[in-house]
Amino acid sequence: MEEMQGRPRVLAIDDEEKILRVYQELLPQRGFAVTTCSASADVVQRLKADAYDVVLLDIRMPGIEGTELLPIIKKAHPDLPVIIVSAYCDEKDVDYYHGLGAFGTISKPFSHEVLLDTIARAIDRQERIPLVLTSLSLREGRDQVSRKLILAALRKTNWNQVKAARLLGVSRYSLIRWIKKLGISS
Repeated sequence: MEEMQGRPRVLAIDDEEKILRVYQELLPQRGFAVTTCSASADVVQRLKADAYDVVLLDIRMPGIEGTELLPIIKKAHPDLPVIIVSAYCDEKDVDYYHGLGAFGTISKPFSHEVLLDTIARAIDRQERIPLVLTSLSLREGRDQVSRKLILAALRKTNWNQVKAARLLGVSRYSLIRWIKKLGISS
């Protein structure tokens, strides 16, 4: 078994051996340690036995389907990002999968670059927002931090206030009040 210490660990769950081989060939070349699992019934035991940084999960599998497995994984490991990789990732289903706790969705057949980028974003979910405080005032510091966070959320959602509010974990009404208070304009 290859050395996995220090490498981000990926658990890939899919009933298609061809897809598992792609993961086994691609991911180690890009610095990831990968463990594959073709039986959805074995997933819970694998997650108990080892720690992983991200899970790649197919939807349609014999036994327990991905939509049944995802809530089980999230209940046991709420901070573990799960990426749905499936031929059944229609645009209309994306919100449903996110509601179940998926970090993201990728449609099969997938681009290697999209897969690698999504895994990297899931593992490094911390966004770096540069900030230089111009005062030691707590009120001014709070406003500077709030301004940076709000602007980052608005840019990320293409200035969609509903989505930005959801991303920030506040109501749209609260976001609008902060936008007015801080004088933010598009």
